[in-house]
Amino acid sequence: MSKAVGFEKLKEILLEQDREDRNELAQKLEELDRQLNEKEQLEERINPILTDQEGALKKNFSGLFGPQITESIKRQIKESQDEVVEVLYPIIGRMIKKYITSEIEKLSEKVDAQMELAFSWEGWKLRIKAWISGTPQKDMVLSNLIEPKIEEIFVIERNSGLLIGSYSKKGSLDGDMVAGMLTAIKAFVEDAFSADAQELESIDYENYKVIIKNFKSFFISVVCSGGMSSTFKDKLDDQLLTFAEKVLVKAKEGDEAEASQDLISSGLEEHFNAFDDVSE
Repeated sequence: MSKAVGFEKLKEILLEQDREDRNELAQKLEELDRQLNEKEQLEERINPILTDQEGALKKNFSGLFGPQITESIKRQIKESQDEVVEVLYPIIGRMIKKYITSEIEKLSEKVDAQMELAFSWEGWKLRIKAWISGTPQKDMVLSNLIEPKIEEIFVIERNSGLLIGSYSKKGSLDGDMVAGMLTAIKAFVEDAFSADAQELESIDYENYKVIIKNFKSFFISVVCSGGMSSTFKDKLDDQLLTFAEKVLVKAKEGDEAEASQDLISSGLEEHFNAFDDVSE
């Protein structure tokens, strides 16, 4: 075989390999183009990644965005106080009117019942109880007329202001919105009157009193109606401490935020659903 023929053979072999490589590369580019431009193919590749990212975001949302959300709510309330009042005033006004009407009807019924009670054996027991305790009888009558009741409870994370559990007898309020507003109000008051790390413990609003129990990483806000006695407050405080010890510590040890919130909310219902009846 001549050198020229051998050279041509070698050239043909090398070019054949080069053509195969180019064809393989062209096929890979075509497949990649198809995966990027065809919706089904693209979703098949990206969906698992997005699902993992979504799970990580839910798990770490409070840590990643909590401070920014709280700061944004505080700034909005501070900069738009007139607008906030204008939006909430009609809603709150209707709620208060409806509530007062209902309470007056209940009060009227209780006054009638107390009048009947005055000349009964129960009435004499009330007089004796007032005499022994040193409490004026009229105060005991009023206490019976306007019994303290728990309306709402919110468990709120301190740093983020996010709602991590709630309990409501009526279910009429937006828990997340209330949690944000309570956090903003609490932070504003504590910043404005900061002295020796004192913390806000209660808020009075019309016929409601919001009792705030502060813990290290969260606080519990209890919305109560009626006239609260020191006995009621003491029992409420004991019940909140028991709830924190038995439910909150266990819930904070969990990994899933959603599961923890369900555990806290169910724990609130278990501990406080019949609290008004027990505390009477």
